[in-house]
Amino acid sequence: MFLSGDYRLKYDVVVVGAGVAGLNTAYEIASKGFNVAIIESKPRNRIGDKTCGDAIGTHHFNELGWKPSEDIIDHIYSGVKIYDPTEEYAIEVPGEGVSVNRIKFGQWLLKRALDHGAILLDRHVLLKIVVSNNFVVKALVKESGKPGLKEVEGKVFVDASGAKPALRTKLPLEWPVSERPYMTDYNIAYREVVELEKPLEKDIEYAVIYLNTEIAPGGYWWFFPKSRDGLIVNVGLGVIWDGKYNPRFNYERYLRKRFSGKLIHRGGGLVPTRRPLPTLVWRNVVVVGDAAYTVNPVHGGGIGSSLLASSIVSKYIIESLEKGVINEETMWGMNREYMVAYGAKQASLDILRMYLQKLSDEDFTWLIKNRIVDGESIYMLSSKADLAREIVHNISSMLRLLGKPSILNQLRTLKKYMDLVKKLYLDNYPDKPSELAKWIVEVERIYDKYRSIIGYDPGERVKW
Repeated sequence: MFLSGDYRLKYDVVVVGAGVAGLNTAYEIASKGFNVAIIESKPRNRIGDKTCGDAIGTHHFNELGWKPSEDIIDHIYSGVKIYDPTEEYAIEVPGEGVSVNRIKFGQWLLKRALDHGAILLDRHVLLKIVVSNNFVVKALVKESGKPGLKEVEGKVFVDASGAKPALRTKLPLEWPVSERPYMTDYNIAYREVVELEKPLEKDIEYAVIYLNTEIAPGGYWWFFPKSRDGLIVNVGLGVIWDGKYNPRFNYERYLRKRFSGKLIHRGGGLVPTRRPLPTLVWRNVVVVGDAAYTVNPVHGGGIGSSLLASSIVSKYIIESLEKGVINEETMWGMNREYMVAYGAKQASLDILRMYLQKLSDEDFTWLIKNRIVDGESIYMLSSKADLAREIVHNISSMLRLLGKPSILNQLRTLKKYMDLVKKLYLDNYPDKPSELAKWIVEVERIYDKYRSIIGYDPGERVKW
């Protein structure tokens, strides 16, 4: 391979990855008149094609002040229904959501970015970065099927490349955005979109989640209707990524016969289910979307939160470009704003996620059967990560009456550590980059302590 002088390209911002976070970032920045390049390994017509549940709460669109066109929406949900492992008992969680057509949604986001001046380099793979004077100055990319490398220069580089980050894993290890997570910080998922032989007879208006540690250890399995007639469904499962379980094998064994019909789409992938990166920016590199773990740790939904994060980071990138001073100091405000908007909630829910992964099928059935937590409480937990005092009081009273002191003690410990973590991310987040290292030590100390208390083994660090 060779590098041609004709292949040197210069931009204000280079965005790696054309998922929802990357495309929205490109749109936000390009709309302000800056030169933006989007590097994407897929061909243009496949942008948007991603394996996931396809669901998003409509409140995310309301927060952003916009929504996609109606032809992108496959189905509307009135809430989420959560079943216990026996499938006899369920909790209904309120909250409107939609199922989106991921290809159409991705293409809509792409068109919006391109219409505002962004440039797409599709079928391009990032192979190497060049760091000079402690800043990334260029990326070397290769176009599929063509010889030679292209040299792409930028003032700011945005890693929006997904759960296996293409850019930040090439950065110096001492940069805090190079953090290597544990394998158990991820679920590995497999799902199929199927046109059923017979339409669904119930739960057509819900996104349905099943808790079952045999079918989906460390995660859950789901079916999300994708058509109003109940004929097309998104069915899948996520399992904890510890090397022991294969989600496709479990799908074939437990779910295939239950949802027989015409296969429309299938695929798998990694889903981050943990707290966010300690910082979304270092030097002139910004990280967003799955690459920065901007995903809900409990249910794994990331479309809405990735859009929210991309909107926040774009604002600070634009401000830095306008000032002409680009580093983590000038863009540090994105961290505070993101932690208040979503990151502190994520960090707190990461504690809850580890607790839930330690529960048995019997525990789940007992909790749901006896309605220890109702739908409104779950909505509060998922939307605000706040074990409110009245909820804790009600649950504690119920547990005493039903004679479950062990779960009562677990709940008290859970609340204590969720509150500790939330305070760390909301009240004690560093005001400047020089204070970050000390803060990270305290975060790790609290998480390690909680893991030790509940006997949670995080496993090995990921080796990208």
